[in-house]
Amino acid sequence: MANSETGSLQALSNAAASSRVLNLSHVSSLFRSDADYCARPFFWDRNLNRSIILKHQLRSDEVYLVPNSQGIATKIIFPFDATLLKSGGRSILVGQNGYRETMAEFLGPSSKQTQRDLSLLALIETLPSLDPFLLKEHLARNNYFPADCYFNISTADMARMHAFARVEIGELIALALGKVSASDGSDAIGKLVDAMMSQDSGERLEPLRVTLGLDGQAFHDGVFSWKGFLYYKWLFGETAKKLNRIISEIELVRLEDRPSQGEIERLDAQRKRLRKSIREAARACTAVLTLYDDAFRDLVDNGKAAAFRKFLLEAPKLFLSLGIKIGVIEHILSFWSFRFPEEAPLLLNSLELGGVFAEFQNSLTSSAETEKAW
Repeated sequence: MANSETGSLQALSNAAASSRVLNLSHVSSLFRSDADYCARPFFWDRNLNRSIILKHQLRSDEVYLVPNSQGIATKIIFPFDATLLKSGGRSILVGQNGYRETMAEFLGPSSKQTQRDLSLLALIETLPSLDPFLLKEHLARNNYFPADCYFNISTADMARMHAFARVEIGELIALALGKVSASDGSDAIGKLVDAMMSQDSGERLEPLRVTLGLDGQAFHDGVFSWKGFLYYKWLFGETAKKLNRIISEIELVRLEDRPSQGEIERLDAQRKRLRKSIREAARACTAVLTLYDDAFRDLVDNGKAAAFRKFLLEAPKLFLSLGIKIGVIEHILSFWSFRFPEEAPLLLNSLELGGVFAEFQNSLTSSAETEKAW
């Protein structure tokens, strides 16, 4: 059975895509008359193509619904009224008990198009995150090519990322010119950031296109890659701020029961291994982002446009590695913050703490295995 979803939908009303949410309802309201939107829908089913999809942290009373979920599942929400989200909707978790039967009620009789939509949902379920760059690349690798409007970054994330990109590009310009500060060229920097982040950069990036020697789709893909690395660098910076706190708290959390000495030793071993795995995942993210930094600095410092051009065209394959790692790290941070809000006591019983450690470790291990498979 699908569940009723109320209240929280209104908070999603202005989001198009983020690392957690894919708001097809919002995309429909903005682009329903757009030719590309009509020609390349995300889902063929009309109701499904106006749904809201999100990565959902399972509550303790929901875990039984989705076997082998590792604590996070893909939720589909069908709003009762797409123009009034506060009226709520019905929701279902991909792969939950009775999933196929319930989806048949939503989508109607089986057809080639409904099977295509269900296959696409299964593909999305394999991702740890819905961030637009990871999602677009993953779908393309599996021969799904929805319109570009589905991969716009959420309004809130775009605002924060825009501020980050202004500083990032400004610093690189200052480094390249030696005497110009980021503030001196703030208008030019802002226009460049606007052009890069917009859906249609048009003539504003023409000098960049000429510099990189790219035409047509190759230039479009190159700018998408550039935007992707700015996005990931910003997102990882946001994540890294919280990561050290979590690593410290994993060490500080104490037991509220009295387990055996053997159980204490087992938990200490889990704790040590988990902290090491999180640090390794963070270092791996840093290593990939350093490739971008080095390539861009080579462009602005040494004028090596060809090297940066090559990097951008090869960049999408790095989205998978980076997106998977950051998605898992975000999942760990989200779960820990939910379980231990700020100033809450760091106390758990030994059984629950062992379960949390095991879930986090499995998430990190599964992400590494997924990368190898892709």
